[in-house]
Amino acid sequence: MKNKFIIILMAIILLPGIKINTKAADYNLESGKKLTGTYAGEEDYNYYSITSDSSDYIAVTVKTSNNDSLVFDICDADKQVIASEISVPDKGTVYHKAKKGTNYYLKIKGTEGVTYTISYKMKSIDQMKYAKKYNYIFTNASFMTEESAALFKIKVNYAGILQLMFDTDRKVNVKFVDKNKKKALSGINTVDEHAFSGIGTKANKVVYAKLWNSEGTNIGVTTLKGVKYQINSVPTDNGSTRGKARNLKKGKYVEVLVPAGKTTTSWYKIKVNKKQKVSFTIESRMLQNKGKHIQLYICNAGGKKINKSPIVIDGETTA
Repeated sequence: MKNKFIIILMAIILLPGIKINTKAADYNLESGKKLTGTYAGEEDYNYYSITSDSSDYIAVTVKTSNNDSLVFDICDADKQVIASEISVPDKGTVYHKAKKGTNYYLKIKGTEGVTYTISYKMKSIDQMKYAKKYNYIFTNASFMTEESAALFKIKVNYAGILQLMFDTDRKVNVKFVDKNKKKALSGINTVDEHAFSGIGTKANKVVYAKLWNSEGTNIGVTTLKGVKYQINSVPTDNGSTRGKARNLKKGKYVEVLVPAGKTTTSWYKIKVNKKQKVSFTIESRMLQNKGKHIQLYICNAGGKKINKSPIVIDGETTA
């Protein structure tokens, strides 16, 4: 029985590709390769060197023997911590924004008695597909400002309200920009938990959703689960001139699309047979058109404004 145990132990040790780093030291971690290590001791760490070959994300994947999270820091070439307390669940992947040709270190903190396996690849964020869900864990250090925001590319095939949604464990800022990633299509919307944000957009457009942590910290991570988008179709026939004004019937709602970053004028007409009180109810579903609210003017039959100052629509307004 003893000999059988020794044979089994030797077989495990001699398995190809398995190298367990037990002493605190520096190791070179190559893209796509796996290295295995154990807790090196209190205040004594294993360092794994990474060199980024593109200005994308370093996607670090971990596996642990106790199926618990692995905690590590990310350091610069001088081993100065730039992202701390990175906690990644077993078999999970964390994304950290990198600069091409830059050297980084993973400083593994670990847990006594636990064996871990780590690997990495350089990855970008792919264009989102309609209604498909995506999951990401970002280091807050590379997710802490608008300049370092994660950019989600979205192709809008038809006109309507673009709705972006996800679950998050921290407050996240959301801002939409144009296909060149420069022109703002919305203001900054801060969301949390079961997050929801969106803008009005025309058909056949490419927009980007910029997401970043609202706390501005380099400690910890932000988890985004079930990131997806969908389009709530809205007709684009908006009655842009008085001659094209749409009939507004009593007690009936009509929808109008206001594309983000655009100024839209819509005309509606009603028929009043006698002197009476008339009320209008307007619900603004998305108030992200660069922070500008919708304005309402009431005009006579000739199109002259009756109210010189506009009625500002904020959420739902009755005039």
